[in-house]
Amino acid sequence: MKKFLIILVAVVMAMSATAAGDEARKSTIHLKSGEFVVGTIISRTSENVEIETDDGMKYVYASDEIDYISHETKKKNYDTSKFRGFVDLGYSLGFGAPRNNYWLIETSFGYQFNIHWYLGAGIGLHKFNAIVSSYPPRTDYAEPRPNDPDLDRFPFIPLYAETRYNLHSESHHTPWASLKVGGSIFNHGGLFLSPSIGYHFATSKTFSFNLGVGYALHTAHYKLWCTGDTPGAIPDKSGRSYLDRNGIFHNAFLKLGVEF
Repeated sequence: MKKFLIILVAVVMAMSATAAGDEARKSTIHLKSGEFVVGTIISRTSENVEIETDDGMKYVYASDEIDYISHETKKKNYDTSKFRGFVDLGYSLGFGAPRNNYWLIETSFGYQFNIHWYLGAGIGLHKFNAIVSSYPPRTDYAEPRPNDPDLDRFPFIPLYAETRYNLHSESHHTPWASLKVGGSIFNHGGLFLSPSIGYHFATSKTFSFNLGVGYALHTAHYKLWCTGDTPGAIPDKSGRSYLDRNGIFHNAFLKLGVEF
């Protein structure tokens, strides 16, 4: 799972770099003579600078001819309504008892109604790793043993609706807040609730980056192993017994994502 996440991060970063490079940044060379030339810088050394204008003309200027060079900053323009997509990668630490840590991949696709409000839906993958020492010990042995709920055997796959609020237009860097509400419908049934806050970094017209922190609540079933004479114990095919428990899991996470 860790190797998969590392590869996915590398792919996302490569795609972002490619997208940013596809649209060359415009620059303006301001000459000491008072003239200026607007275009794309195609080479630059300590001795001279070569620039290509929009009409395909190329000019080379010696460094001592140039007063200064300014660059156009490309920001993603989200001032108009349109569809949005988000892909986030992160890691979540559990707190309380019982608790679990997990890697996360979350997506969201929807519509930006104005510069502030987004509404969409998505699906996630949460690869749980139970902290067995936080679970009540097994009682079907002479000496207590850790109670592993086996939640890491299958990932949690929550489906959710998301609403998101941006403080400013995403044409610029801006703080944001989000709320996801849904449930895990595959492998583990239960509620999923996740508020988060973060910061949007406007980069190119194709991709932007988001950094976020937040809280996640999961509910799920797990087995608490016990002796056969425990009231309510359910026989297992292994010959032992367990109590069917409904767990409430609390987590805090950090995530990094791309937006397109």
